[in-house]
Order: sequence, then structure tokens, then C-alpha cells
Amino acid sequence: MAIGGDAAAQLWNAASSGQLTMEPDAAREVAQSYLRFAGMCDGWVKDAEVLRTIHGFGSLKSAQELQDGFAEKAARAKETLGQMATAARSMADGYLQAAGILSEADQLNASALGNLPGQV
Repeated sequence: MAIGGDAAAQLWNAASSGQLTMEPDAAREVAQSYLRFAGMCDGWVKDAEVLRTIHGFGSLKSAQELQDGFAEKAARAKETLGQMATAARSMADGYLQAAGILSEADQLNASALGNLPGQV
């Protein structure tokens, strides 16, 4: 399973079955933290994609191998960060489910993304 997927699934199951309940304000606060983190991961995914395509290492075989190695690391970072963003969004949904306010997920996500550094 992807990074964080097990924890998110366990949280969702506990919230859906009523084993975990939360006050709405607390759930909103926790969910917004996860959603902000997911938004930051999305930005890092874009950065990793840029790093994957960096050129200019030279034409020597060793330089090309170094370039290929960095490209592979960037590709793995992009994949990992994407999984982390997905898990964070799932965790946010789980907490909102625990408070019975899952319908607020889109609104909270928009709010969290608007509060990221560098966002207007």
C-alpha cells in the first residue's frame, strides 16, 4: 500500500464505524493541517519534476550517469511526495468523517490551499 495508506484507511474505518468521534472545530483544525501539508507536497511534486529534467552535466559517460541518477532520485521523490499528499487528504477526510462534517472537505481544502506560503 502507498505511504500512509494503512493509517488513513484505519482512521476512516474507525470514523465510519463510530469508534472515533470528534468535535467539529477540532476536526476542522486537524483536517486543515493535513490539507495544508498535502498542498505543500503538491508544490514539492512540481519541484521534483523540474529537478528530474535538469541537464548540463556534460557529455562524459560518468556525467550522464550522474545526471541519470539525479533524475531517478527526483522521480522517486515525486512519487513519494504524491503518495504523502494523497494520504494527507485521506487523513483529513477521516477526521472530518469522525465529526460528521465530511461535506466541508472541499471548502476546507480551498481554504488550506489559499493559506500556503507564496499563495495569494
